[in-house]
Amino acid sequence: MLQRIQTLFLLVVVVLGIVLFFVPIASFLAELYYFKLFVYEFRNLTPDTEIEFGLTAVLPLLVLNIGVIGLSAYSISSFKNRILQIRLVRFTMLLCMLMIVGIFVLYPNLISASTEANSEFEAGAYLPIVNLLFLFLANRYILKDEKLIRSMDRLR
Repeated sequence: MLQRIQTLFLLVVVVLGIVLFFVPIASFLAELYYFKLFVYEFRNLTPDTEIEFGLTAVLPLLVLNIGVIGLSAYSISSFKNRILQIRLVRFTMLLCMLMIVGIFVLYPNLISASTEANSEFEAGAYLPIVNLLFLFLANRYILKDEKLIRSMDRLR
């Protein structure tokens, strides 16, 4: 039901989750190293260096982002069961918070411990924060709908 505002909020979360695959999250710069963090890879942009981060380094971010996209899309389709939709949105908010902690705390500490690189956050780092905001708004409007339906049931 695209006429409900919470569905539009969840649709924005799905679109921003997909956009996160195409924009870099952070850059790590040291005297000898230059890395870019994406959701799907840790790209080493320094020529002739042997430091490589495999898929296991970014796997938590990848899984969390796919989870946010998948649960948001499923929440859109479960508009008839508002209680389930509320639970799904809240769990998606938890995944989004874990993603934010990983981006701003875990990965800069991981890289600075091994390469002494300074982190610079790019546009992709702030997309999960925007997602969290839209998930909060969607949850609020779903609760509002549920209260309205329950008040109508009381009147019957």
